[in-house]
Amino acid sequence: VEVDCAGDCGGSAELDECSVCNGDNSSCLGCTDEEASNYDENATIDDGTCEYPNPMPEDFLFNQSTQQAFYFIIDATFEGEPLEIGEDWLAIYNDDVCVGARLWNGAYTDIPAMGDDGSDYTQGYMGPGDNPSFKVYDASSGEIYNADVTSQDSLAWSNNGFYYIEILNGVLISTTSYSLDLHYGANLVSFYALPEDASLENMMASLDGYVTGVIGEGVAASPNPVLGWVGSLDEINPLSGYWVIVNSSSSLDIADALYTDPGSVYDLHYGANLISFPSESPVQLGDALQGDFVSSIDGIIGEGIAATLNPVLGWVGSLNQFEGGDGYWLKVSEAISFSFNIDGGRLSHNNEVLEIDDNFSFNQSSRQAFYFIESISDNISISNDDYILAYNNNVLVGSRKWNGAYTDIPVMGYDGNSYSSGYCEIGDIPSIKLYKSSTGQIIDLVADIPSFENNQIYMLSNLGIDIASETPLSFGIVKNYPNPFNPSTTIDFNLDMDSNVMLAVYDINGKLVKEIKNEYLNSGNYSIQWNGLNNQGLEVSSGTYICKLIAGQYSDQIKLLLIK
Repeated sequence: VEVDCAGDCGGSAELDECSVCNGDNSSCLGCTDEEASNYDENATIDDGTCEYPNPMPEDFLFNQSTQQAFYFIIDATFEGEPLEIGEDWLAIYNDDVCVGARLWNGAYTDIPAMGDDGSDYTQGYMGPGDNPSFKVYDASSGEIYNADVTSQDSLAWSNNGFYYIEILNGVLISTTSYSLDLHYGANLVSFYALPEDASLENMMASLDGYVTGVIGEGVAASPNPVLGWVGSLDEINPLSGYWVIVNSSSSLDIADALYTDPGSVYDLHYGANLISFPSESPVQLGDALQGDFVSSIDGIIGEGIAATLNPVLGWVGSLNQFEGGDGYWLKVSEAISFSFNIDGGRLSHNNEVLEIDDNFSFNQSSRQAFYFIESISDNISISNDDYILAYNNNVLVGSRKWNGAYTDIPVMGYDGNSYSSGYCEIGDIPSIKLYKSSTGQIIDLVADIPSFENNQIYMLSNLGIDIASETPLSFGIVKNYPNPFNPSTTIDFNLDMDSNVMLAVYDINGKLVKEIKNEYLNSGNYSIQWNGLNNQGLEVSSGTYICKLIAGQYSDQIKLLLIK
């Protein structure tokens, strides 16, 4: 580019050579835009070198207050790298309210921090004794990040105060929002990301009207309509698991949460430890647990699933991977410290869902034990379509589809809630049964079965058939349980001969409500569950119903009482 210069410059010259014209600085090159950060008031010819500061991010806007303090930043970095002078911004927050911001201009950049002076436009600003938090706007990415600060002095705010921070470092931490789907009863959960406010009141806000209690390891809390949350548990720990008890299917929603450090160290005491899993993605057990400490783990218990370490086969049982959002009991033979191996673990997004026949569904309890079938006797004929059932007296307390040696049967215990009524209590010995899917028969099994105790893992060897149970007593409906019931009841009946069988429910006026079974069955003992739904899949109302069993020329019936 050429310009005309008079006097000493003689005619024309390149811009970078024509620095002074007429010998009196009347025509000088430089930035002539007053809005630019490098504006030169002596320049009369713009040379295209104007520099402009990045505009303040909208999230950093704040109102001037009559009360203020200043925080001087001696050095500032982002993930350890120096901030860009004139590019990146620093801000101060009081909780989630921005109270001041400044463009980073190098050492001793001062950030104002406005105080609440009683005006509407300063509501939520700093007050005496409040501790500020800091954020960094990284101009290269256009993102805002939290910042850690190092200071020798207290940073508690006071009006007209001056504070010095040795180093401010932006950290690459993003937030996430997620939901945990909860079923009726007890849900074993953990949190791989938590909001800054991890109080029980904030964490359980989305479950208002649904949650009846939260149980941690040795702590618990329950919502009180007048007092709010009461009990020994008041804040969620990112390294702990929790039983969340709800009275209906619901969703636990978490917003603006910071991810838990996946390298967090877990300090476990001898016995059972209720812990979290600090990753959103699932990781196989064998990959997540690496190190000498593994030999001290006696077993892992999740919600209705469990695993134990076999010296030859490795991890066996229904639990094969850790899942984000789930809680786990780790049982150890001695005190250990460990971290999950998450970065080196194989992620498995296709987790196999355990099948449960509707006839053998049960309510999850916060108290449970697991009975692993280590071996079975030769007189048992069993296929992968069959089920192993656990009963406490006549109440179904657990079931599992057979999947070979070391199939683990969950056995639920009574935890004080109505959904666990009739479940095992300490000292009860569950009865184990085999459901033959090909015939519909239910056969009693025998073994040396230990008595129930919460969070225990037992091994059953040489499980065999109770010969006496193979012969039906007589034709007819034996009983249903529970009765009254809500929402489901189990109907036991016997067949003394092979026959086509219809089992159906009618209302008191004789109108068909639900046809439960209509097929040819071999002689034997049977247990069938009715879930309180009609033939259209709709819930029936409270009242008395008649269950009829018809086999050839024989029939029997029993009254069922549904109370909601």
